[in-house]
Amino acid sequence: MLLKKNIQNGKRAIAYIRVSSMKQVDKGVSIPAQKGRIEEYCKFKKLDLMEKDVLIEDGVSGGIPLWERPVGRKLRTMLASGNYSHVITLKLDRMFRLTSDTLETVDELADAGLALHIVDLQGEPVDTSSPMGRFFLTIMAAMSEMERGLIAERTQMGMDYLKKTHKKFTQSIYGWDVDKNGGLHPNWYEQDVIDFMYWQVKKNSMSLTQVARSLNLRGIKGKRGGNWQGSSISRTIENKFHEQRLKFQQPQKWGSKPWQRK
Repeated sequence: MLLKKNIQNGKRAIAYIRVSSMKQVDKGVSIPAQKGRIEEYCKFKKLDLMEKDVLIEDGVSGGIPLWERPVGRKLRTMLASGNYSHVITLKLDRMFRLTSDTLETVDELADAGLALHIVDLQGEPVDTSSPMGRFFLTIMAAMSEMERGLIAERTQMGMDYLKKTHKKFTQSIYGWDVDKNGGLHPNWYEQDVIDFMYWQVKKNSMSLTQVARSLNLRGIKGKRGGNWQGSSISRTIENKFHEQRLKFQQPQKWGSKPWQRK
């Protein structure tokens, strides 16, 4: 569904608010915080924003393109009515995470005669009603995506280093225990269970679901006390980090059971 240029009210606005988790309450982008800032902006700009035109996307990642999100689709349908002239969101990352999504959406809005307003873009309001506003938004979108990419790269490098030095790199991992210094050491009981899973799947041709059901019937729990599922069995036996256990002294008589791998 393409947006059509059919503007009936030059002052009517629609707002888009998004939170992806409860943690964002502490980051100044909670639903009330976003709504309050947007309402203040509309008063300053003399834009008409009705309560029913404040759309809230709760618990959805910004990595999903805007028009593919549940409330994003609703936003597009409402814009297609031609009843609005302005689309408002608090911050760029509330509406977009991908530069390509930003550019494609801004172009579509512009072709339909709609202005996109970012209330707080690096501390300043920006709207796409002017060429300079669109240019600045494009540059900032590209820079934001690059920054996120660099953060992800540094995070991965840090995790790789922690894995290499046998330090804690995640909240918990089945088959391993964490000492008081943050070092990881094999939990040999759990390693025995991992080898049993592997043996049942690879050697005895049991399905992942069958192995999960077998462990649950025996009362063998996951690292956090939960039941096993086929997906968690797969992640556990395919985790290459378990190869690091070869650097540790194995228990006496390890390998005496048919499923234990040396």
